Amino acid sequence: MDYKERIKEIIADTLGIDIERITDDLAAGDIEECDSVGNLTIISTIEEELEVDIPIEDLYELNNIKAIVEEIIKLKNE
Repeated sequence: MDYKERIKEIIADTLGIDIERITDDLAAGDIEECDSVGNLTIISTIEEELEVDIPIEDLYELNNIKAIVEEIIKLKNE
Protein backbone atom coordinates (compact mmCIF):
# COMPACT_ATOMS: atom_id res chain seq x y z
CA MET A 1 0.00 0.00 0.00
CA ASP A 2 1.18 3.51 -0.78
CA TYR A 3 0.75 5.14 2.63
CA LYS A 4 1.63 8.61 1.41
CA GLU A 5 -1.09 8.65 -1.24
CA ARG A 6 -3.69 7.21 1.14
CA ILE A 7 -2.81 9.78 3.81
CA LYS A 8 -3.06 12.57 1.24
CA GLU A 9 -6.49 11.26 0.21
CA ILE A 10 -7.66 11.16 3.83
CA ILE A 11 -6.50 14.74 4.42
CA ALA A 12 -8.04 16.04 1.20
CA ASP A 13 -11.35 14.27 1.87
CA THR A 14 -11.50 15.37 5.51
CA LEU A 15 -10.72 19.01 4.80
CA GLY A 16 -12.49 19.25 1.46
CA ILE A 17 -9.39 20.44 -0.40
CA ASP A 18 -7.70 19.43 -3.64
CA ILE A 19 -5.15 16.66 -3.18
CA GLU A 20 -2.69 18.64 -5.33
CA ARG A 21 -2.32 21.14 -2.45
CA ILE A 22 -0.86 18.43 -0.22
CA THR A 23 2.94 18.19 -0.39
CA ASP A 24 5.47 16.34 1.78
CA ASP A 25 6.35 19.42 3.79
CA LEU A 26 2.79 20.71 4.17
CA ALA A 27 1.93 21.45 7.80
CA ALA A 28 -1.50 21.88 9.39
CA GLY A 29 -0.81 25.58 9.85
CA ASP A 30 -0.39 25.91 6.09
CA ILE A 31 -3.99 24.88 5.44
CA GLU A 32 -6.64 27.48 6.23
CA GLU A 33 -9.33 24.79 6.35
CA CYS A 34 -7.51 22.82 9.05
CA ASP A 35 -8.34 23.37 12.71
CA SER A 36 -8.02 21.26 15.86
CA VAL A 37 -11.17 19.27 15.04
CA GLY A 38 -9.85 18.65 11.54
CA ASN A 39 -6.53 17.47 12.96
CA LEU A 40 -8.27 15.00 15.28
CA THR A 41 -10.49 13.75 12.48
CA ILE A 42 -7.50 13.22 10.19
CA ILE A 43 -5.56 11.29 12.85
CA SER A 44 -8.52 9.14 13.87
CA THR A 45 -9.31 8.34 10.22
CA ILE A 46 -5.69 7.43 9.52
CA GLU A 47 -5.64 5.16 12.59
CA GLU A 48 -8.90 3.48 11.60
CA GLU A 49 -8.23 3.02 7.89
CA LEU A 50 -4.57 2.04 8.20
CA GLU A 51 -5.14 -0.03 11.36
CA VAL A 52 -2.54 1.68 13.56
CA ASP A 53 -2.57 3.31 16.98
CA ILE A 54 -0.48 6.45 17.04
CA PRO A 55 0.83 7.07 20.58
CA ILE A 56 -0.35 10.40 21.98
CA GLU A 57 3.19 11.45 22.79
CA ASP A 58 4.13 11.03 19.11
CA LEU A 59 1.34 13.27 17.81
CA TYR A 60 3.27 16.46 18.56
CA GLU A 61 6.07 15.33 16.26
CA LEU A 62 3.74 14.73 13.32
CA ASN A 63 3.98 18.24 11.95
CA ASN A 64 3.95 17.51 8.21
CA ILE A 65 2.97 14.83 5.70
CA LYS A 66 6.44 13.31 5.59
CA ALA A 67 6.48 12.86 9.38
CA ILE A 68 3.04 11.23 9.34
CA VAL A 69 4.08 8.77 6.62
CA GLU A 70 7.29 7.90 8.48
CA GLU A 71 5.31 7.29 11.68
CA ILE A 72 2.83 5.00 9.91
CA ILE A 73 5.64 3.00 8.30
CA LYS A 74 7.37 2.69 11.70
CA LEU A 75 4.16 1.48 13.36
CA LYS A 76 3.39 -0.98 10.58
CA ASN A 77 6.89 -2.49 10.89
CA GLU A 78 6.68 -3.03 14.65
